[in-house]
Amino acid sequence: MSNSNLPPELIAEILPHLPVKSLSRFKCVSKSWATRISDPDFVKTHLHRAQFRRILLSSANSLYSIDHETDDLAAAVDLHYPRDQTQNPKPQSHAVQIIGSCNGLVCIMTQPDIFFIFNPTTHQSTRVPYAKMGFGGPSAAIGYGFGYAPSIDDYKLVKAAPSPDIGVFSLRDGDWHLRSGFLYQDPENPTRPGHFYRNPIKGEDPLPPATSLNGSLHWVFKLYSTEGRCIIGVFNLETDKRGFMQVPETAVSGFSTGVVNGNLCLMHREDGLRRGYFWVMKEYGVAESWTKILVEDPFLVAKPLCLWKNSKILIAKDKKELVLFDPKDGTYKNFEVGGIPNRFYADSYVESLVTVPVITKKKKSLVTVPVIAKKKSNLSRFVCVSDYEFAV
Repeated sequence: MSNSNLPPELIAEILPHLPVKSLSRFKCVSKSWATRISDPDFVKTHLHRAQFRRILLSSANSLYSIDHETDDLAAAVDLHYPRDQTQNPKPQSHAVQIIGSCNGLVCIMTQPDIFFIFNPTTHQSTRVPYAKMGFGGPSAAIGYGFGYAPSIDDYKLVKAAPSPDIGVFSLRDGDWHLRSGFLYQDPENPTRPGHFYRNPIKGEDPLPPATSLNGSLHWVFKLYSTEGRCIIGVFNLETDKRGFMQVPETAVSGFSTGVVNGNLCLMHREDGLRRGYFWVMKEYGVAESWTKILVEDPFLVAKPLCLWKNSKILIAKDKKELVLFDPKDGTYKNFEVGGIPNRFYADSYVESLVTVPVITKKKKSLVTVPVIAKKKSNLSRFVCVSDYEFAV
């Protein structure tokens, strides 16, 4: 292909609509094409125009990617992901936890308190440095979240814990910061401390990862109560300020959060009961706008992943199957996928050209390089991304 075959304005119109795999090949056409495709403005344009979304599954020590928009039978494909070879090179029996995804970047926790931010499409990756926060290690954390603040062009990983402070990692700064925690004084229980509740004695699991929406992260925290009273904790990724929103009903085991067609939604956490509904907030921040969405076949636990054809919603149901839900009549049918694991956690991401900054020590700044090397680095404070390899 030559630049002279097509008018420049036509090239500029076509390229942003192509998948990342094609654009990576087109970088070899010429130096000017490579420069154009790597330009930050082009990367942003492509991100908002292309929108090739994939499903991400986590099971045992594996990650899988699914192209759910294919005309053929969808198949779960093993996805190479970064892992920490310096800590424990042996495969882990626990599932890789998907913290969240934004603009094609995915944050995962491969082992307790070991985080990576990577682009599954371009295979770029960086390791998040340890958080030397005052509230302790992973046993103290109650929930994690990953999101993007467009107004300041920064990706943040938030580590929330039952303490006055929470940890916030800024990818732009390459460092952790302490911020004010979620101190909520329950008017119905004024004698209790104002922290959200977790009882490690009863072995309660950390919260499901936060949902990123409207530049904020959202968790549902249990209050000091035996009646299943909860509150939504909201962390603004631009200002690092926190706030609260009301839930539509009580939940003994709490709620998990999600997004349906751009609206915040709540699903009961697994408690042994099957429910035939979930909640959607039709107007963001307005408690009166909570709307119950009925489901014909009740489920134990559900997570909405993305919109599909004909306004259907692709949902991960009971951690073992994918279904297509029709909100018009409450019905759903199985979404057949070849090679899907028996049990899994699910999320979604978009294919993108967004680069993953690598944290460096000397300049305490961020530079962009692909993950290809495996040689050791002599950095001490921050661990160079080349110390980690992709699991196969």
